[in-house]
Amino acid sequence: MTDSQENGTVRMETFSDGVFAIDITLLTFQLKSPSPGDAASSYKLAMALLHQWPSYIAYFVSFTTIFIIWLNHHRMYNVIQRSDVPFMFYNGLLLLLVSIVPFTTSLMADYINTPAHRISSILYMALFSAISWVLLRMWAYSTDNYRLLKRPAADVLVDSVRTNLVISTAVYALAAFLSFFVPFLGILIGLVMVFHLSRLKFHRDKVV
Repeated sequence: MTDSQENGTVRMETFSDGVFAIDITLLTFQLKSPSPGDAASSYKLAMALLHQWPSYIAYFVSFTTIFIIWLNHHRMYNVIQRSDVPFMFYNGLLLLLVSIVPFTTSLMADYINTPAHRISSILYMALFSAISWVLLRMWAYSTDNYRLLKRPAADVLVDSVRTNLVISTAVYALAAFLSFFVPFLGILIGLVMVFHLSRLKFHRDKVV
């Protein structure tokens, strides 16, 4: 592997880390304080804060999901040492989708308790399914014939990671479908998937 390939991989991960950090920061803009007119007393302020519960749920699910996606992106780069143009485009597609999460989070928070909840919930979970699918494609491409992996790569859990990413992609898609009928069920599944993806292991001897 040439130094330029290694430097390119480091630069790509560093750029990606910046995008993840910005996306998590943008999520905080969904948390708005009640206007003074709606909170003329401590009691009214407490009630106004409680009334914003959809924003808190959407923020928590989105923050934890983006964090876990970033964590697994980092774990993936721990076993990848080379990059090429197709892999860079996959990485760019991942960042494109992750950058949409603050928008779908806003939709979820604003519409989950309204008659329009179906569309907002479906888009919210479908986006996570698409992100999981791109991670799957990145992993499948980089591990095909050990194309981009560090050598030796015998301890890399290629099949295990692939299987778990297939599962997460399918489950998020199922959550999007179920959200049409019961939006809160989709959110619950999303929380379960955060736990599932947090346990993903890319190397036999290393967690991170």
